[in-house]
Amino acid sequence: MYKKLILKCLLVFGLLASGIVGCSGHSPERVLADIEIRSTELDWNVISTQPSRVKFQTLLTGSVTVLMGGMLNLDDPKTGHIKDEEISVDVYAHWIRHPIKGDFLIDTGLNKQFLTHPQGSLKGLIASFIIKDSTQHPNQDILSQITRYGITPRGVFLTHAHSDHSAGIIDLPKDIPYYLGKNGSLHNYPFIMYTHHFEGIKKLLELDFDHASNMANLGKVIDIWGDASLFAISSPGHTKGHVSYLVHADEGWILLTGDASHTRWGFENGVIPGWSEDRDLAAKSLHKLMAFSDQNPNVRVIFGHQM
Repeated sequence: MYKKLILKCLLVFGLLASGIVGCSGHSPERVLADIEIRSTELDWNVISTQPSRVKFQTLLTGSVTVLMGGMLNLDDPKTGHIKDEEISVDVYAHWIRHPIKGDFLIDTGLNKQFLTHPQGSLKGLIASFIIKDSTQHPNQDILSQITRYGITPRGVFLTHAHSDHSAGIIDLPKDIPYYLGKNGSLHNYPFIMYTHHFEGIKKLLELDFDHASNMANLGKVIDIWGDASLFAISSPGHTKGHVSYLVHADEGWILLTGDASHTRWGFENGVIPGWSEDRDLAAKSLHKLMAFSDQNPNVRVIFGHQM
């Protein structure tokens, strides 16, 4: 209880400070993504039978140690047997290779700072409360992996901007498009918690779901390239503007929940993340992803921090 109160006070201080001295982290200009959006009803039965177009691979970039209370909402009665103890969770970047569009990443994983520093590139007074520790093997960082696999990123789609999903940006080209859900926060609070992940990026391209298509169970979705190979799914709650993704890979369909659900247990039991900006929205987003998964057991689900 006291920890939560202290954190709230610190965040309020950070917000006040941001109005006085500006963000400690760089905030790029926000513009709407130049993606054709059709306000239509999409038929999953038709879409799901189309041939696949992309190759897909998940890259493990290290792990971070956090509190279980961040991964799962421990106020949920279903978690009565679970303790708020430290847990190590994997951190991913997902690589998509489109035959025409080229290489894209969904989230960027960890940069090489996590090899030598417990909090990596996350800074501020509460950084060590959010990330207790980290583990990364040599050459496991995102830059080492894209070099090893011959990946030339043409763009990055972020589920959201939390440090464990955006840290790899530091080592990626700055002249490629970076996509984020509309009004998604960069979570930079001066002195309290901030990063420099977006330094050098002039514009963030926002995915606007206001007039997006609808798909059964999933609700608002955007067909990113217009060929049903990659869908962005509006899934706010963990953060404002959070985005999940549905990939039609050559191995089959894959649902990337992002941090709409950190873990398999949370997903299967309908328990939202403890770290949720809006718990009601988080529950709605989680339940629609669960409903889609229940009706489509052939779709592989990869959770925010667990395969």
